[in-house]
Amino acid sequence: MFSLDIEQHKKTTVVRYHGTLLLQDAITLRAELEKLLLAQGIAQVAIDLSGVEEVDSSGLGALVCADTLGLSHGRRLILLSPSEPVQNFSGTWRSKDFSPHSPANTNSKGASPTCSNKWRATSPA
Repeated sequence: MFSLDIEQHKKTTVVRYHGTLLLQDAITLRAELEKLLLAQGIAQVAIDLSGVEEVDSSGLGALVCADTLGLSHGRRLILLSPSEPVQNFSGTWRSKDFSPHSPANTNSKGASPTCSNKWRATSPA
C-alpha cells in the first residue's frame, strides 16, 4: 500500500512516495508515473523515494519501465533520496550484475520483457 504526493513545478513534476514498493504496488505506480511522464509540457518527473518502507524487484521494475517509456519520449525520471530499503535492494540487484537493458534480457525488438505491454495490466482506479 502506498500514497503519492504530487506537485507541479513548471516543466518538472515532483512525486513523494510513501509506503511499500512491492508487486501489488508496481502496476499502479507504473501507470501513474507513465501518465505524469507523458503529460503535456513536462520534461521530467522527480520521485522522492525516502518514504519507501519496503521494496522488491517488481517495484524497481516499475521504475525502470517508467524510465524507459519517458526516455523514448525525450523525458527523464529522476530518482531522489532512496530510503535504506531501496539502497539495500538496488545494491543487491546491481551486485548480481543484472541489467534490464542488456542484450540477454531484451526481445527481438530490443525491449525488456518486463516493460512490454503484456506486463501492463489494468490498474484499479
